[in-house]
Amino acid sequence: MKTTLLLTSILALAFLAPARAELTARQVLDHALALQDQVQDYTAHCTLAVTMPDQQIPTRNFTVYYKRPDKLKIDSSQMVFVPREALTLGGLRRHLTADTEVSMAGVGTIGAYPLYCIKLRPRGDGPPVRLLTWIRGDYWLPTRTELWRGDTRVVNIAWAFAWTAGKYWMPTGLTATIPSGVLSASGGATLTLTWRDYLINTGLADDLFK
Repeated sequence: MKTTLLLTSILALAFLAPARAELTARQVLDHALALQDQVQDYTAHCTLAVTMPDQQIPTRNFTVYYKRPDKLKIDSSQMVFVPREALTLGGLRRHLTADTEVSMAGVGTIGAYPLYCIKLRPRGDGPPVRLLTWIRGDYWLPTRTELWRGDTRVVNIAWAFAWTAGKYWMPTGLTATIPSGVLSASGGATLTLTWRDYLINTGLADDLFK
């Protein structure tokens, strides 16, 4: 029995390894972007909580409207500061310009499936900025995103998604961890954003965003 289980495990690894090697970094990104491209617009209610040292920041509730490629509106009775890319489905496509170098930084596993780490950075002699995103090989969804400037990790984002309206994978939560010295010299900051009550592909009019 143990021999049979060992052979089964070896065969499973033998079939899985070539499948990982076949995919390039750009192909993995294309899978993830194809899911995002199904969503032409969305409306959702959001909650934003920010924790920073020595500051009391009230939790904000607001409604967000998004329409491809880059239209965004926040409806709130209070001032809201939230990273634009968090509300535009991660903004991966915006980073994919002709001057962007895309490479595979590594391949791990998540359960029985590969977990791809994709690196995006601008070509040339500009600032040493790079984006790392970890994409799971079963649902093609990001699990984590990091933005680096030189040797400094500016932000680390953990994503949560849910199957919505029986058609779409949509973000339901993210937690962004920002190290000390980026926003505050007194310590690190944490930003938690959640989405709920989605309306997807309703044909939002351009006039809404004026």
